[in-house]
Amino acid sequence: MGVPDFAPAALGFEAPATAALYELDVGDSSVTLSAVSMGNPHAVLWIDSVDAAAVGTLGPRIEAHPRFARRTNVGFAQILSRSHLRLRVWERGVGETRACGTGACAAMAAGRHLGRLDDSVMVDLPGGRLRIDWPGPGEPLWMTGPAVRVFEGTLTS
Repeated sequence: MGVPDFAPAALGFEAPATAALYELDVGDSSVTLSAVSMGNPHAVLWIDSVDAAAVGTLGPRIEAHPRFARRTNVGFAQILSRSHLRLRVWERGVGETRACGTGACAAMAAGRHLGRLDDSVMVDLPGGRLRIDWPGPGEPLWMTGPAVRVFEGTLTS
């Protein structure tokens, strides 16, 4: 899935330097998040419960925040253990999705960058479970999960 890049410039994020966590003002409050590029920009919020996450309200506000030059995907991650997390994702330009491979990789990489996760993690999304493996900085992440047909159609000219 590529090598995660935590440099703010890699994801079009306005920040004075690379950090593991950033404060972002969102309306009348602020949130703490991680930011990482997986070839596309991701903000990851560390929350107590994905079930109670304000995905539909915070997701679009963070996606379009002026500090993200090209907008961003927003992950709401709940760490269950060092090898297991739950995740909901607000994808930029789409809204909440049932699964997001780069979002799962971004959450795992950000959690590992913080020292909160091991090098192999199960990520539960509403659409299913993925396994993400990352040997560490400078190395690519590996994603393993089911491949299922979700649509079949015919295109006519």
